[in-house]
Amino acid sequence: MIKQQTIRPADLQQALEKGALLLTANKRLAESCRRLYEQAQLEKGHAVWPTPQIMPWSAWLQTLWEAVIINTEQALPMVLNTAQEQLLWKQVISESLKDNPLQQINSTLRRAQQAWQLLQSWQLPLSSGVFSVNSDTAAFYQWANAFTRLCRKNNWLSAAQLASALTEEPLAQALAAAMQRQKQAGGEILLLGFDLLTPQQDVLLKALLEDGLKVKWLQQAGREPAHRPLRLACKDTRDELGLMARWVRQCLADNPQANIGVVVPELSAQRDMIVQALDRILVPEALLPGGESVARPYNISLGRPLSQYPVIACALQVLRLLRYETTLAELSPLLLSPYIAGYEEERSARALLDRRLRETGELNISVNSLRFFAAQQEQPHYCPQLLAQLDHWLQLQTEAKEKQGGSQPAGYWPDYFSLLLKALGWPLGRSLNSEEYQAACAWQELLGEFAALEVLGRKMRLSEAVAQLARMADERIFQPQTGALPVQVLGLLEAEEQQFDHLWVCGLHDGAWPPPAKANPFIPLSLQREQRLPQASEAQALALAKHITRALLASADSVIVSYPLREGEAELGPSPLILELDTIAPEDLDCWRGSDSLQLVHQSRNTESLADDPAPALNETVERAGGGSQIFKLQAACPFRAFAEQRLGARPFAQAEIGLNAMVRGSLVHRVLEKFWSTIQTQQQLLQLDEDALKAMIAQAVGEATEEQRRFYPQTLKGRFLELEKKRLQQQAQQWLALEKQRAPFRVIAKEQRYQLRAGGIEVRLFIDRIDALDDGRLVLIDYKTGNVSAAQWFGERPDEPQLPLYSMAVEGELAAVCFGQIRAGEIKFKGVSAEEGLLPAVKSWEKLGQTKFEDSWQQVLANWRSGIERLGESFRQGNAEVDPKRYPGSCEYCDLTALCRINEQSLLDENGADSAEAGNEVLP
Repeated sequence: MIKQQTIRPADLQQALEKGALLLTANKRLAESCRRLYEQAQLEKGHAVWPTPQIMPWSAWLQTLWEAVIINTEQALPMVLNTAQEQLLWKQVISESLKDNPLQQINSTLRRAQQAWQLLQSWQLPLSSGVFSVNSDTAAFYQWANAFTRLCRKNNWLSAAQLASALTEEPLAQALAAAMQRQKQAGGEILLLGFDLLTPQQDVLLKALLEDGLKVKWLQQAGREPAHRPLRLACKDTRDELGLMARWVRQCLADNPQANIGVVVPELSAQRDMIVQALDRILVPEALLPGGESVARPYNISLGRPLSQYPVIACALQVLRLLRYETTLAELSPLLLSPYIAGYEEERSARALLDRRLRETGELNISVNSLRFFAAQQEQPHYCPQLLAQLDHWLQLQTEAKEKQGGSQPAGYWPDYFSLLLKALGWPLGRSLNSEEYQAACAWQELLGEFAALEVLGRKMRLSEAVAQLARMADERIFQPQTGALPVQVLGLLEAEEQQFDHLWVCGLHDGAWPPPAKANPFIPLSLQREQRLPQASEAQALALAKHITRALLASADSVIVSYPLREGEAELGPSPLILELDTIAPEDLDCWRGSDSLQLVHQSRNTESLADDPAPALNETVERAGGGSQIFKLQAACPFRAFAEQRLGARPFAQAEIGLNAMVRGSLVHRVLEKFWSTIQTQQQLLQLDEDALKAMIAQAVGEATEEQRRFYPQTLKGRFLELEKKRLQQQAQQWLALEKQRAPFRVIAKEQRYQLRAGGIEVRLFIDRIDALDDGRLVLIDYKTGNVSAAQWFGERPDEPQLPLYSMAVEGELAAVCFGQIRAGEIKFKGVSAEEGLLPAVKSWEKLGQTKFEDSWQQVLANWRSGIERLGESFRQGNAEVDPKRYPGSCEYCDLTALCRINEQSLLDENGADSAEAGNEVLP
């Protein structure tokens, strides 16, 4: 067994100068060693120097294998790349479980591949007796054997077996020949950053030793810190990261060339919070619009899945258009994407096209529907360049379908995908910044890896190919190259053997450090503990955590170790591994005390006090009010909302829902009853219909109404959903007409009738659902509602529902009753007020209704409605746009304009004790 030795940084540099090969545990450590070597050469005054041999262990194995191929005449196995091996494992697992498929196969796949890696690295025996401990280990035994058989049959080699294959005959001689150059350079191989060497590594390294090479397993000598490490308790994680960012800025202010490290155990979970904290303090301009291109002085070692980079997400969205239909949630980012050609010229029109698609009310949109709306020349959402790209894209798709037929080899699809992306103009919307360009290059590499799947012999259909490519983009972790930066944010394992001037270690609380053991479930636990695999027991996990902690505390001149006191509702304490450190209070920390980005914005505000600022009065000769009864409803709820929606056109985006939204469902009920009463015009005719005839007429009306709506909702009103919707309409119409039979005799004289009315100086257009005439000639106004309503909403200075009082002003003739026709599941009834009892089932007369029983007459009730409507109309016409919700916060609950009126900011000022009059007049720019 090779024993670990300690080496000074200067001695390591000297060994590299003499031609030693340095192998590191990870890529980041290799890059760090290379930078330190270059810095040392510059300090010696050298202008040029030989490139040092520094590489990660995995890259070195690939280099060795390529050299062995050159030095042997035998046909060697093909080493599977990551995507090939993953697909092969997925095939093995899926076939094994075809009778009982897993819902979450990806997590099982990752654990199985990890178990295979451990099996090879620790050279564990794969036998049925050992692996028959439980169902998980037995299943893995079957999978591993099936995987091995496939590899042998096809002469493939798993990357996890590469180190072992190099030491086996007949490759041993080829390996010796491949290492001849290293012998000539001094024959020294150095290993750095390895906490332990696996048996597989040990066998390979012993083979090199026997061949005359020198192998040394190293750890760098810990430096003598200029200051003792300090322990810092913070209120919570956000406070901790804020203090860290301020400390980093102070370190940079003291020495811009300083090498600063930030180590975070839970880097993956806290990545976004760390970026936000550092941006707010170090580069506040990055938080402004367009800030994505701002250069940052820090680098985060943890990459993200390639699919999460916007330019790649856009490419995947384009390929998902290959489906017959795509979801609005997937299509919307594509229309707004800056990576599609024509973005600069059509960005406004495409945003309007996105809004128009939302107004269709459907969750799924076909490509043909997208093309239809994009081609509407008379509309502001007309997008000619996008239309031309879609036509080219559809043409390629059609031609490919005619040629390709069904399944194709994996090598076929990358070229096809590239053609489609190019046809739609990806990624040519604007110039790419460095990160986007690197991600686009990584995409091309990913397509190459996808094409390499062809050697597995599987053919794929289009949908399978797109799904496989998306999975590969999810699995590939990508980190853009940023060059040498002063601040490095690292995970715990990546920070090993790194040297810094200043180091801050975050999150070392007792709930996170030391971490619990995480044994692999597919390898028997007894075997893992017997072979002393890492993470197999709590004792091993603790020993590893102690080793890492000691190394970190000795890796910089100044070290701060922090932890949060709270995480959600949980109270936390320091990790037991840092209890011996001296403590420091936040106020004693040497950190930057200036204002962060949010405070700078607040401090730079420019306020203006307005005594009174009404909206301009409505000029009917220039500006006409639209919106019908909605004007009065909004003016009563909040004058500002009426002004913003009806005069400024400020409305939220329509939101598509599963199925049909409430408005469309209500419209269907309206249409069914309108069609019915177009044939049956009196109650007497209704009573004369037998049950079968009534059902037939309702079914015909339902069929015609739904067929009309299908033109607007083709993706929703189909199949089983259409059947259920028809059944719902049939049942509700039958229940409603049964109620109509219980009324006093009537005839229907108007359906969906248009009226024009002037109220409060505003001319509005109204559509009244229905007007009935009684035998004595008096009229009954009916407005169908499918939601929960109440006649109480018609009364007061600011009525919640002024629609029917407004209708009462538009109809000529004597009114006998005004009512809602409530048609909803479980509540089929009339709700309203009448001149006398008995006209409508369960509808009270004005004398018995709580809101009107103290009035002098029915005519007075109607007159009060008129005067109230006139006041609301006049208030709107005169420009009363005060932020004055009728009931706060209830009136604001379903309003999407709070960001515009800023009623919530007003409330915060009031809660903080500001003078409400002054606070209400303060306007922020």
